[in-house]
Order: sequence, then structure tokens, then C-alpha cells
Amino acid sequence: MLTEDIAIELSKKFHEPPWLLKKRLDAFKKFKKLEMPSFKYGIGIFVDVSDLDLNQINPLDNLNNNKVINTDIEILSFREALQKHEALFKEYFMTKCVTPDENKFTALHAAFFNNCILIRIPENKSLTEPINISLNANSKSKFDHILIIADKNSSARIIENSYSQINDGQNFRSQVVEVIIKENARMEYITIQNLSKSVYNFCKRKAHVEQNGIIYWIDCSIGSKFTQSLTSTKLNGFGAESRSLGIIFGDTDQCFDIYSETEHAVSKTKCDMLTKVVLNDKAKTVYRGLIKINPNAINCEGYQKDDTILLSEDAKADVVPNLEICNNDVKCTHGATISQIDEDKLFYMMSRGLNKSDAKNAIIEGFFGPIILKINDNKIEKQIIESISKRLK
Repeated sequence: MLTEDIAIELSKKFHEPPWLLKKRLDAFKKFKKLEMPSFKYGIGIFVDVSDLDLNQINPLDNLNNNKVINTDIEILSFREALQKHEALFKEYFMTKCVTPDENKFTALHAAFFNNCILIRIPENKSLTEPINISLNANSKSKFDHILIIADKNSSARIIENSYSQINDGQNFRSQVVEVIIKENARMEYITIQNLSKSVYNFCKRKAHVEQNGIIYWIDCSIGSKFTQSLTSTKLNGFGAESRSLGIIFGDTDQCFDIYSETEHAVSKTKCDMLTKVVLNDKAKTVYRGLIKINPNAINCEGYQKDDTILLSEDAKADVVPNLEICNNDVKCTHGATISQIDEDKLFYMMSRGLNKSDAKNAIIEGFFGPIILKINDNKIEKQIIESISKRLK
């Protein structure tokens, strides 16, 4: 049972200042008041999370065994961040990007987060090696929070690998990633999610991008029982850019609720959103995308596309792309495709000596290839391809 006492105990465990305990308790009150989301997005478009029991969530059950590799910058645990940069943490923690009142699950996260990392890229610092974050979700209830601040003229590449092996009972994971991109800063954030198929996984990633800043998201989801993945970028400065790329592979009865959003708050900003999905067995996805261009944001460019391949008659995909454009001086397009594997391509490859399974595998690898290659890490690219290939066979 989730109670106020658990929030207080977590606050004591991390030696939090009074303002943060108050933030937890206020969030818990919001959590109690807010209704459970309906997960319905139109006539016949919904995902089913009725089996999720919030009473089984225990935020005190956390192994807290994460690894972050890169020695050139400040990468601080939650306690270290509060000791060294309390004012900075107070300014940006669930204020600019994500706020506790967005929905019931965000309030739940704000009240009970039990693992937090602060990454700060100093001004004028360009990292040559990626920051590797390894998040082990081998606990029944995990609440991960990552706060990233990229100061002016900095650049960095972050690769997050989330995994777990626990398969018994219900497992719950909540994650919030907040990214502050200052003027002329550039950030790549790559996620590989391969959680066990007992995990209900709720992820929210948001970026605040200032003048001439750039954020590139790559989100690869192949694990979990259920994943709700929300990626949102607000372009707040002239010349700011966002690219959001997604890979989803689902089989058995996996379900993915994907939302990708870019808001153009000012003029001369650009966004590019592309998601590729392959579903087998009884897997299901709902993809929702939104490009929002504000009234005074002129000379903006936006592109949004979702491509899905269904390998089974029982697999299902719903696609809801949206444009919300409040002025005429923009270039903006969107589209979506849902199809099966091209039988002509399959026949051609089999005629060249491949069996049906290997031919399918090669087609799907080629389908995902343009995004996987952008990860630019041979080990991780191989890991993704092998995981998908193994499940296809």
C-alpha cells in the first residue's frame, strides 16, 4: 500500500532538505486525488492495463545498483547532488520539463522516486566518449530519475541501457528523464529498453531546448510486458532543433503505448519524428504523435512519420499522428503506414538461398537499419539485432 509514511521514510533515507520532502508530500496528495488515466485515445483505440495493481508497488524495494561510466564531467548520485548543487537541483528538478501534476503516474513518481542521477555537462565542454548509464531494474518497484543539464556550447552523447531478469509476479518501473539544453548545446540521448516481460514500464522523457540547441532522442523498446513511453521536446529558442527516432519490436502479448511530441514555441525551429514498429504474435502498439507550432512561431519545419510491419494476423497497431499549427508560415508534414512483409521481397531473398526465417530476419533488420545505425555503437547495435533475431526464430 502506497502511503505518506513511505514518502517520509524515503526522504529520511536520502537526507533530503525540507523543501524536497514537501514536494514529495504535495505530489502524494495529487496522486491520491488524480484519477487513473483511461488509456483511451479514440473510438476503438486503447491499451489495457487493468491487470496493474498499484497496491503491489513498494518504493522501498530498490536495489539501487546502477552504473554510470565517464570520468570527464560531474555525474552525481542523488545525495551528492543535494550536497553540492542543491540550488541547481531545486531550480530544475521537476519544474521546467516535467511537473508532478501532469497525471497520476507522474505524481506517483514525484512522491516516491527512489533512485536519482544528476549529470552536468560544463560550459564549452565537448565529450569525445559517450556517457554510459546501466540501469538494473531487478527490483519489484523501481523509480529512476535522471536530470541532465547541458551548459552553453557543450555537447555529449548518453547511452542508457535498461534491463532486468526478474520474471515472477508484477514488477513496476517508473522513469523520468529531464534534459535542459542551454544555448548552442547539443545532446544525444539513446535508450535501449530490454526489461523482462513481467514489467509495467512507465517512461517520460522531456527536453527544454534554448537558442540553437539540439536534442536527438533515439528510443529502442523491445522489452517489458507493458510500456508507456512519452518523449516530449519544447523548442524555446531561435534555431533550436529536435530529432526523435524510435524502434519498437513486440511479440507474445506485449503492449506499447508510444507518444512523441514537439512544441515549437518560437520561430525558426525544426523537428523530425520517425518511429518504426514490428509486431508479432498478439503484440499491440498505439502510436500518438504531435507537432505543435505556436501562433508566433514562424518559419518552422516539422516532419512526423510512423511505419509498422505486422508479422501476425493477431498483432495490432493503431496510429494517431497529429498536427496543431497556429500560423501559415511553416513547412510541416506527417504520415503513417501499416503493412505486412512484402511477399515479393521474401520470395526474392529465398530464391537466393535463404530459408524463410532468415529472409524475414534480414528484411526486418533492413527495416530497422536506418535508425539502428545512428546509434553508432557496434556493441549495442549487435545487441539489439541479436535480441530481435533470437525472438523471431
